[in-house]
Amino acid sequence: MQRFIIQAKADGYFELFILELCTGMRRGEIAALQWNDLNMQTGELHICRQVTVVKGASYICAPKTKASIRTVILPPDIVRILEKYKKRINSRRMFPSPVKEDSPRHPSSVRAALERTLERAECKHLRFHDLRHTFATNALAGGVDAKTLSGILGHFSAGFTLDTYKHISNDMQRGAA
Repeated sequence: MQRFIIQAKADGYFELFILELCTGMRRGEIAALQWNDLNMQTGELHICRQVTVVKGASYICAPKTKASIRTVILPPDIVRILEKYKKRINSRRMFPSPVKEDSPRHPSSVRAALERTLERAECKHLRFHDLRHTFATNALAGGVDAKTLSGILGHFSAGFTLDTYKHISNDMQRGAA
């Protein structure tokens, strides 16, 4: 994880990946973020849209489900990182396209950035969605309850979250025993 974060800084993707590791957002959700989605004073991040790809073209639309429309509270350190980052970005979008002005970053470019960063950091291959699983696993292991985690991830129920991360909840049960 440390090698990955160091390499992400060197590659210019630190803010994107650290935000992902702290929220577990879906790739399309993080690509669609705008600065007005984040309240810098409260740390509230409103997730209310996603970038989706149809026949190679990207579109902004509603998130995957009703439960996917949510507000996540960011840790103060992450808010400070994003405040600094915003000063370098001349866009209403948090992670703008490097090739098309006022457009969100294409989800495939997020995937490609992850692959390059992992390779340069000499880390094993991961899908972007694996970062979401890393967040969820770390949250459960750190004591975040399933209902809270379900809300953060935009799952429709805590039961779905526990079914998805059953291996972690079993480890927690063994620890409790």
